[in-house]
Amino acid sequence: MMKTVASFVFALVLTGTVAALYTVTTLVAAPAQATSDDAAAIEAWLKGYDAAFVSKDLTKLAAFYHPDVTIYEGAGVNNGWADYRDRHLGPELKAFENLEFAHSDTKVTVLPGGQSAYAVSRYTIKAKMGDRMLDNEGLETLVLLKTADGWKIRHSHTSGRARRPAQ
Repeated sequence: MMKTVASFVFALVLTGTVAALYTVTTLVAAPAQATSDDAAAIEAWLKGYDAAFVSKDLTKLAAFYHPDVTIYEGAGVNNGWADYRDRHLGPELKAFENLEFAHSDTKVTVLPGGQSAYAVSRYTIKAKMGDRMLDNEGLETLVLLKTADGWKIRHSHTSGRARRPAQ
């Protein structure tokens, strides 16, 4: 089994957009080759995330997040799963009625060593919130870490806007 000597993931955020992602991994043994199976597994994992989100199941969603996750959504920041769950995601999911949510156009890159990856995708979300209708689209970058319990979201950065009517 290979042991990671050092792993560093750095996300530079500039004007609401992830401007750079840099990862350095040093391994005792030669790094394992990441396969397309790794990327396909992450894409399937993300479909499971979508299902948990639509079902508004915070217990299932917790399994997708690293306890020390950082969430950048627009100008908002949440530090840690408990903060995100209690001050952002939980109240938001509770307020949503007739929720529709999905990722699309997902591109996964597994980094050297196979213990970290990033995924970029588009997302759509539609729901009723009280008297207001939410119908947004956006972009998302996820930084993922492979743990003994599977892939975990270590950092998420989203930007979104109201969907524009077809011209």
